[in-house]
Amino acid sequence: MEKNRKMILFLFVCAFMASCQTVQTYENMLQSWVGKSEAQLVTDWGAPTSMETIGPDRQVFVYIKQRQITVPGEAPNYTALGEDAEYNNFGDSLGETFDYFCKTTFTTQNDIIVNYSWEGDSCLIE
Repeated sequence: MEKNRKMILFLFVCAFMASCQTVQTYENMLQSWVGKSEAQLVTDWGAPTSMETIGPDRQVFVYIKQRQITVPGEAPNYTALGEDAEYNNFGDSLGETFDYFCKTTFTTQNDIIVNYSWEGDSCLIE
Protein backbone atom coordinates (compact mmCIF):
# COMPACT_ATOMS: atom_id res chain seq x y z
CA MET A 1 0.00 0.00 0.00
CA GLU A 2 2.86 2.37 0.84
CA LYS A 3 4.33 1.80 -2.61
CA ASN A 4 1.04 2.82 -4.24
CA ARG A 5 0.77 5.93 -2.07
CA LYS A 6 4.25 6.96 -3.12
CA MET A 7 3.37 6.33 -6.78
CA ILE A 8 0.18 8.40 -6.51
CA LEU A 9 2.04 11.21 -4.77
CA PHE A 10 4.71 11.09 -7.47
CA LEU A 11 2.04 11.30 -10.21
CA PHE A 12 0.38 14.27 -8.52
CA VAL A 13 3.70 16.08 -8.16
CA CYS A 14 4.48 15.43 -11.84
CA ALA A 15 1.03 16.64 -12.89
CA PHE A 16 1.41 19.76 -10.75
CA MET A 17 4.85 20.52 -12.18
CA ALA A 18 3.62 19.98 -15.72
CA SER A 19 0.61 22.22 -15.12
CA CYS A 20 2.82 25.02 -13.82
CA GLN A 21 4.88 24.89 -16.97
CA THR A 22 1.91 24.69 -19.34
CA VAL A 23 -0.53 27.19 -17.80
CA GLN A 24 1.29 30.15 -19.33
CA THR A 25 1.70 28.28 -22.61
CA TYR A 26 -2.05 27.59 -22.73
CA GLU A 27 -2.80 31.20 -21.85
CA ASN A 28 -0.48 32.43 -24.62
CA MET A 29 -2.09 30.11 -27.16
CA LEU A 30 -5.57 31.37 -26.24
CA GLN A 31 -4.43 34.98 -26.45
CA SER A 32 -3.25 34.32 -30.01
CA TRP A 33 -6.88 33.60 -30.98
CA VAL A 34 -8.08 37.11 -30.14
CA GLY A 35 -8.80 38.87 -33.44
CA LYS A 36 -9.31 35.66 -35.43
CA SER A 37 -12.63 34.62 -36.94
CA GLU A 38 -15.25 32.16 -35.69
CA ALA A 39 -14.70 30.17 -38.88
CA GLN A 40 -10.98 29.78 -38.08
CA LEU A 41 -11.85 28.67 -34.55
CA VAL A 42 -14.31 26.00 -35.70
CA THR A 43 -11.91 24.82 -38.39
CA ASP A 44 -9.08 24.32 -35.90
CA TRP A 45 -10.98 23.34 -32.73
CA GLY A 46 -13.93 21.54 -34.32
CA ALA A 47 -17.56 21.95 -33.38
CA PRO A 48 -17.99 23.49 -29.93
CA THR A 49 -19.52 21.53 -27.06
CA SER A 50 -22.08 24.33 -26.81
CA MET A 51 -22.73 27.74 -28.33
CA GLU A 52 -24.90 30.56 -27.04
CA THR A 53 -25.94 33.94 -28.41
CA ILE A 54 -25.52 36.53 -25.64
CA GLY A 55 -26.37 39.72 -27.48
CA PRO A 56 -26.55 41.35 -30.87
CA ASP A 57 -23.73 39.83 -32.93
CA ARG A 58 -22.18 38.29 -29.76
CA GLN A 59 -21.73 34.57 -29.23
CA VAL A 60 -20.00 32.30 -26.77
CA PHE A 61 -18.31 29.10 -27.97
CA VAL A 62 -17.64 26.54 -25.23
CA TYR A 63 -15.24 23.61 -25.59
CA ILE A 64 -15.10 20.97 -22.86
CA LYS A 65 -12.53 18.20 -22.76
CA GLN A 66 -12.62 15.41 -20.21
CA ARG A 67 -10.22 12.57 -19.58
CA GLN A 68 -9.52 9.88 -17.03
CA ILE A 69 -6.25 8.41 -15.87
CA THR A 70 -6.25 5.10 -14.09
CA VAL A 71 -3.39 4.09 -11.86
CA PRO A 72 -3.47 0.30 -11.79
CA GLY A 73 -3.52 -1.57 -8.52
CA GLU A 74 -1.34 -4.44 -7.51
CA ALA A 75 -2.53 -7.90 -6.68
CA PRO A 76 -1.49 -9.21 -3.29
CA ASN A 77 1.41 -11.58 -3.39
CA TYR A 78 2.22 -14.61 -1.36
CA THR A 79 5.62 -15.94 -0.44
CA ALA A 80 5.94 -19.62 0.20
CA LEU A 81 8.58 -20.60 2.72
CA GLY A 82 8.59 -24.33 2.90
CA GLU A 83 5.18 -25.36 4.17
CA ASP A 84 4.28 -21.87 5.37
CA ALA A 85 2.80 -19.16 3.14
CA GLU A 86 3.30 -15.52 3.98
CA TYR A 87 0.78 -12.86 2.87
CA ASN A 88 2.19 -9.54 1.71
CA ASN A 89 -0.54 -6.89 1.81
CA PHE A 90 1.65 -4.18 0.30
CA GLY A 91 0.50 -5.24 -3.16
CA ASP A 92 -3.17 -5.41 -2.22
CA SER A 93 -4.81 -2.42 -3.89
CA LEU A 94 -7.54 -1.90 -6.44
CA GLY A 95 -5.97 1.10 -8.17
CA GLU A 96 -7.49 4.54 -8.56
CA THR A 97 -9.09 6.56 -11.33
CA PHE A 98 -8.63 10.32 -11.60
CA ASP A 99 -10.95 12.59 -13.62
CA TYR A 100 -9.64 15.72 -15.34
CA PHE A 101 -11.39 18.39 -17.39
CA CYS A 102 -10.83 21.63 -19.25
CA LYS A 103 -13.49 24.17 -20.20
CA THR A 104 -12.38 26.82 -22.69
CA THR A 105 -14.73 29.63 -23.68
CA PHE A 106 -14.35 32.06 -26.57
CA THR A 107 -16.53 35.17 -26.88
CA THR A 108 -17.03 36.62 -30.34
CA GLN A 109 -18.46 39.85 -31.63
CA ASN A 110 -19.31 40.30 -35.30
CA ASP A 111 -17.73 36.87 -35.97
CA ILE A 112 -14.36 37.91 -34.44
CA ILE A 113 -12.95 36.48 -31.19
CA VAL A 114 -12.74 39.27 -28.63
CA ASN A 115 -12.22 37.37 -25.37
CA TYR A 116 -11.57 33.96 -23.89
CA SER A 117 -11.52 32.21 -20.53
CA TRP A 118 -10.65 28.77 -19.27
CA GLU A 119 -10.91 26.64 -16.17
CA GLY A 120 -9.96 23.15 -15.18
CA ASP A 121 -7.05 20.96 -14.30
CA SER A 122 -6.31 19.55 -17.74
CA CYS A 123 -5.97 22.58 -20.03
CA LEU A 124 -3.07 21.61 -22.23
CA ILE A 125 -2.01 22.25 -25.78
CA GLU A 126 -2.31 19.00 -27.69
